[in-house]
Amino acid sequence: MHADIWGLAEAMEFIERGPEQGRLQTALKECAAAQGGIVLVEGAVGCGKSETLAWAAEQAANAGATVLSATAPAGGDARPLALIGQFRDGPAVPPRLALALERLVEDGETPRAARRLTTAVHEVALRRPVLVCVDDVHHADVASVQCLLHLARHSGRARVLVLLARSLDFALPDPQSDTEFLRLPALSRIRLGPLSPTGVAGLLAEGFDPPGPERAAEFHELTGGNPLLLRALLAEYRSSGGSGATPLPAPGGPYGRAVLTCLRRGGTGMWRVAKAAAVLDTGASAQVLGRLAGTTPVATAQALGALAGAGLLTEGRLRPAAANALSNSLDPAEHGALHRHAATVLRHEGAAAARIATHLLAAREVPDDDAWAVRVLREAAEEALGRDRARRAVACLELAAEQCRDPALRAETHVRLAEVTWRLSPGAAEQRCLGEPLTALAVGDLPVSSMTPLAHQLLAHGRLDAARQVLDRLKERTDPGAEWVDHIDSDTPLPWVSPAPPRDHADRLEAAERRLRVSGLTDVTLSSLVAALRLLIEHDRAGVAEAHGRSLLAESLHREAPGWQAVFGSVCAEAALRQGRLPDAETYALEAMDALPERTGSLFLGGPLASLICVYTEMGDYEAAARHVNQPVGKALFTGLPGLAYLRARGRFLLATDRVRAALADFLQVAWLAHAWDVDQPFLVPWRTDAAEALLRLDETDRARQLVAEQLRLCGPGGGRVRGTTLRLRAMTVDVAERPALLAQAVEALRRSEDPLELARTLEALAESYRARAEPARAATLQSRVWHLTRECGARPRSRNVSHAYADLIAGNAGAAAADLSESEKRVAALAASGYSNRAIAEELFITVSTVEQHLTRVYRKLDIKNRRQLPGLLRSNPDRHRPGPCPHTTAATGRTGSELTGSDAHR
Repeated sequence: MHADIWGLAEAMEFIERGPEQGRLQTALKECAAAQGGIVLVEGAVGCGKSETLAWAAEQAANAGATVLSATAPAGGDARPLALIGQFRDGPAVPPRLALALERLVEDGETPRAARRLTTAVHEVALRRPVLVCVDDVHHADVASVQCLLHLARHSGRARVLVLLARSLDFALPDPQSDTEFLRLPALSRIRLGPLSPTGVAGLLAEGFDPPGPERAAEFHELTGGNPLLLRALLAEYRSSGGSGATPLPAPGGPYGRAVLTCLRRGGTGMWRVAKAAAVLDTGASAQVLGRLAGTTPVATAQALGALAGAGLLTEGRLRPAAANALSNSLDPAEHGALHRHAATVLRHEGAAAARIATHLLAAREVPDDDAWAVRVLREAAEEALGRDRARRAVACLELAAEQCRDPALRAETHVRLAEVTWRLSPGAAEQRCLGEPLTALAVGDLPVSSMTPLAHQLLAHGRLDAARQVLDRLKERTDPGAEWVDHIDSDTPLPWVSPAPPRDHADRLEAAERRLRVSGLTDVTLSSLVAALRLLIEHDRAGVAEAHGRSLLAESLHREAPGWQAVFGSVCAEAALRQGRLPDAETYALEAMDALPERTGSLFLGGPLASLICVYTEMGDYEAAARHVNQPVGKALFTGLPGLAYLRARGRFLLATDRVRAALADFLQVAWLAHAWDVDQPFLVPWRTDAAEALLRLDETDRARQLVAEQLRLCGPGGGRVRGTTLRLRAMTVDVAERPALLAQAVEALRRSEDPLELARTLEALAESYRARAEPARAATLQSRVWHLTRECGARPRSRNVSHAYADLIAGNAGAAAADLSESEKRVAALAASGYSNRAIAEELFITVSTVEQHLTRVYRKLDIKNRRQLPGLLRSNPDRHRPGPCPHTTAATGRTGSELTGSDAHR
């Protein structure tokens, strides 16, 4: 038969396979010319070995040759001659050959079977060429391999071509046979590798117009050029619409199934090593992969070579898409077991704690020997905190606490977890982390080393009773001869733990400022820094506190710690509110609320919520204040200091809206809790002035006088804001004639307190006392200052409109001229006398600045004065008639509320 029977027609066009295809065609021609031989096609799984054999078989069959085909199963078939037995099932196998094959398989004696196979094939080759195709020969049984070797060795002058395919880096099961194959003179080896990026672009050219180099690069990156994976990804892309960017392969989709097919065809060793590589993710040594996979060094090296040849492994790690496909195919139990085993292997290899912790977290369970795992998780948490990865640290500590079997170590881990969780959520730190340490404390399992940080945490949350229990137990378990004080920070004592006499305030404030200057922000220093800020606020250094608070707030934002952000935002809101900067306080408080992941049930919520209620009450926006008062809060809020702030804020709102008895009830509840928690300190919880103000509104002057006297005794000669507020209220309990002297003392104290709102209330009371003593000029001057202060603070009266009867003109020879003033001119004159600028008057009366200037020019001419500084002496607000609508601060100070306004006070 002439060699042309093999022909070259209808040859399959393999991309980047031209030379290989040519060599096969040559081998087929030589076979037809009675120059038998053996061709070994080598390549990684998925790179076209089976397609190459199928093409050759099709060419031979079309030319009339007999084709014997077989594929060795990946799992291996241990039966002798199992592979040779497959030849019987091929199409167009001559009956005589089929019978001979059946008999030799039944005989089973390998040397005799090899001779019989060669004889039977050569008999067929006398009539027509024979192509023997064996795929995945590396999985074949030893007896079949020896038969194939005998056939190839004795077919040099027969029309027989033995075509074998095997995966790269996988030798035949019998090392001697493998060597003998490679020594055959007629052996021709063809290597098939993954497609290059250019080859990938060529394949895509058929499906995209134009394919584009970017898309070709994406496909090559996902597949490594493996033709099987490439076709699967292309099919998946087209099924999704075939437009837009290349999508990531879907779990269980064509690409994922192709990956699993490649791995399974590579055999057990390749499958196990691939799973190990997918679990380890980052590049690992062959030794580590082998230990995790449970494979020998030789099998591991073969598997790694096969994975790299298939384009699945790059730079020592599986391609991410392939690793995801393999991981998604594993059931959770197997996945967890692999990660636990990986953690153990890496520990023995001396890997970093962070890397080991990754596998423990993925497994969600530690190995049976949990002591080392808990230590590793805690070490990894500290490493994560060093990079400000708080969520990672929390995850490590949560697993360590969950899996730890040692009660003392578990309690200690929970304390640390509470500190770290503060970075993300103060409420979660309190609700989920502190219960275990307190239980351990009760039964004696909490280590002494954990008591101080636990007390810090409890104090930071305002849980004073629990903090004292911890400190008491700490004293019991330490050296009785040691000197212990009732606070846990010698540099920045916490005032609510151990009240200091007034003479020590200066030392404490200096220590607080020093701590804020020199201490870095960490989980351990957080509570002492917050305590220092609050100490400064309560003792009239709100400006200094806010400056430090802003710096700490900025650092919290930079370090992505929303819990810290909420803490320092809340403190800054208090500081801004104390300084009378209402818009700034509102911004701080809202940002603190936004940073909190929990909006109800958290003790910490009380701080920013109280600030917002106070801000809106002071602004006169009672609707907004009511919304926050009506916001649901959990019972936990009333178990710590933030609850006292919330009750005081709610009481001030109720007082401003004329619900005096309800306000008094809140103030008295604050008093009861302050006594119960032993924190009844005038600077921390000034409930006596709150209650006294409510009692004055109820005409219970004697009870108010008692509370005021007690407050003055407690705060001593200093006290700034607290003393000034108390003196204002004391003035309300004495005769009108005695009030100016007390109020003047209050003003002097408040000028040093950085609290313009309280100063405005006191000046308003002083102005009222001057009016009552018929000193209108002095009263008008003070009233002007009051309105100026409130406007600077961002406060607004309940109505922006001004009554037509704001002021009376009483100057002796100005009476006739005053009668000539129009109502519009009177309104402008009254506001100018009160300290409003021309633009502010225009905004208040809804007129232009030019109109204001015209009105004032006529007023000056009619009253015979030169400028607005002379207006207060000519204008007096008559307390028996109607004044400009008071701002919220004035309302709270004088006891008048919206429901008491009548006549022109409520006009328009």
